[in-house]
Amino acid sequence: MSSDPFAPVLKTPGSNSKQATRRCLAPVPASAPQAPSAHPKLGEPSKVWRYLDEQGRLLGFVLRFEAEDGSKSFRPLCLFEEPGALRWRWQAWPENRPLYGLDKIAQNPNAPIIITEGEKAADAAQVLLPDHIAITSPGGSNGAAKTDWSPLKGRCVIIWPDADPAGAKYADAVAEHAEHAGAKTISRLEPPKGTGNGWDAADALQAGWTPEQALKLVRSGQSIRSVETKTKSASQTMRKPQSNRKKKPSSILSAADGAELWHTPQMQAYASIEVNGHTEHWRIDGIHFKRWFAGRIYHQTGHVPSGQAISDALRVLEVRALEDSACHRPMLRAGWDGEACWLDLCDERWRAVKITRHGWEIVDKPKARFLRNETMAALPEPEPGTMIETFRSFVNADDNDFKLIVAWLVASLFGRGKTFPVLALGGEQGSGKTTMARLLRSLTDPSDVSALATPKDERDLVVMAVNNHVLSFDNVSKVESWFSDAVCRLATGAGFITRKLHSDADPFWFQGSRPVILNGIPSLTDRADLAERSLTVRLLRIDEAGRQTEDEFWKAWDQAKPGILGALLGAVSAALRHWESVELKEKPRMADFAHMITAAEPGLGWETGEFMSAYTANRQATTEAVFESDPVAVAILTFIQEEHPTNGWDGTATELLGHLNRIVSDDLRRSRFWPAKPNALGNAVDRAAPLLRHRGIHMTKRSTGAKRLIRLCHAG
Repeated sequence: MSSDPFAPVLKTPGSNSKQATRRCLAPVPASAPQAPSAHPKLGEPSKVWRYLDEQGRLLGFVLRFEAEDGSKSFRPLCLFEEPGALRWRWQAWPENRPLYGLDKIAQNPNAPIIITEGEKAADAAQVLLPDHIAITSPGGSNGAAKTDWSPLKGRCVIIWPDADPAGAKYADAVAEHAEHAGAKTISRLEPPKGTGNGWDAADALQAGWTPEQALKLVRSGQSIRSVETKTKSASQTMRKPQSNRKKKPSSILSAADGAELWHTPQMQAYASIEVNGHTEHWRIDGIHFKRWFAGRIYHQTGHVPSGQAISDALRVLEVRALEDSACHRPMLRAGWDGEACWLDLCDERWRAVKITRHGWEIVDKPKARFLRNETMAALPEPEPGTMIETFRSFVNADDNDFKLIVAWLVASLFGRGKTFPVLALGGEQGSGKTTMARLLRSLTDPSDVSALATPKDERDLVVMAVNNHVLSFDNVSKVESWFSDAVCRLATGAGFITRKLHSDADPFWFQGSRPVILNGIPSLTDRADLAERSLTVRLLRIDEAGRQTEDEFWKAWDQAKPGILGALLGAVSAALRHWESVELKEKPRMADFAHMITAAEPGLGWETGEFMSAYTANRQATTEAVFESDPVAVAILTFIQEEHPTNGWDGTATELLGHLNRIVSDDLRRSRFWPAKPNALGNAVDRAAPLLRHRGIHMTKRSTGAKRLIRLCHAG
């Protein structure tokens, strides 16, 4: 009798009637008895491989057994129909045995196929080469001739044999059978130098190989044959060409036929591609689309063209996207499509939350075109039914400041908003400013780089705005004038334009607004224009008794975060629902923001007017603090109140500087905060005008011939 456990039982004269009528059943019917979990002699297996057909139905098993001496043996287990019974037997399928991996071949009709010697190696190759289909034949190196290789028809085949004589023999046999089956291309991998006898994919995985290393090995494979040249009939081979013109080669551009090309208003080329049942949107000149494009080329041809050929093809696709395709306005984390607000969960399934006046829901395939980058992280899946007061225990601030923080969060998630207030987090050392900024960003725009350093110039800031929905600047010690002006423009939606590179003149521009967080110990809103656009929150110091460990705090936060996010989304829905019915009696500088949060109050469980009361008090306190920190404003107020309390004062900047120099201290006059020349004073007076207005002093400028006069007077 054969020692091959995979050899079928031979029918011989004199065999009993049951054996003569025995028939292997594959696929296994639902009425089949349960398969045995152990071998009568070898005991329990160390590994079980399930063989499935194209529809995922069970065909049988191959099991591995390990003896005490370390030796291994393999046994097939198949279902047989016998007279009057269905019985599992430790016997193989008859001739034309099924391949291991038929289900994966059917599910991925365009993927190249890796053929290994043995199921363990096939599993390892699948891990190392996820874009391929790893298969094998039952029976090891002796099983090739007894297997049905017809599923390889039209496929690109790569053989990864064991590094030994048996592996070489198996590779030769598989190549021959793949050719007869009609494989499109066949190539064979050679083991790297220095590998031991019997080295295979499982050894590569155990040694810590990466997918990149495995793909490099695949690309170095030696082509055995190209079916297109060997399947021509004799008449085709003998036929003379009708002309001397060379046949035009097929273009690799066809690999991108499944992509939808489009461009943005900023004339950036994008492509929308289907990946694992969802749609992703990537820049054509970015690494993600290039990787997808190269993979599609390889799936179609079995080969990867040169980097130059891919770059040339990508440039052609970019031209098509810019000149021949539609223009769409993409979204980054949050947006508005004219009917609903959208929030990108940024998970692997590319799901998003759709928010309307009627509520919110998670959408598997959103119509919004969301952009992503490498640092963006996923939001938790929001949960309904939580009140916003659950968030209160995580915020070490008074009640008014808590409302302002919640208002900033709602505004950041409100994709319809065109302006965002700057959240300025202040407080002494130990008040948890960095932790609070990180917590707030995890609810609005989580990122692997949660905190940003202050940019060195406006171009750096534009790059940050292009790649982040929320800009969180940590430990800001000083707000330079240019940075303050730029943040103000980001808050209200102004545009920025700069050069792509310092060596060229191509424009790089950004139009829009972004939520901004500033945190630091000193006051960050000393300039009046920034103060008017800010929510200035001072966090309370956390005492020793109330302080938690990092692990305790973030564990509690991760548990509460889905419900808190759901409560904020409910507030966004309420803002949409009540938008038209809200009418503010007084409109502050950030009027749209105030309007939106007032409309959201019912969704937060707040009484009408609670937010405006907290917001007004915050603005008044901030204005007072800014006024006290502006030496020119303080000096002008003192000058008018003490020397011109009735009729006010008229004069030039030179004359005003002389009066102010007379009433301020010598130390202030010599400091860098005091204007040394009349033109500098003129600029300082312009910045101080809003602060003076709050104190009842109006400033106007007018020209009379060669003179430019400043008028300072009491209101009324």
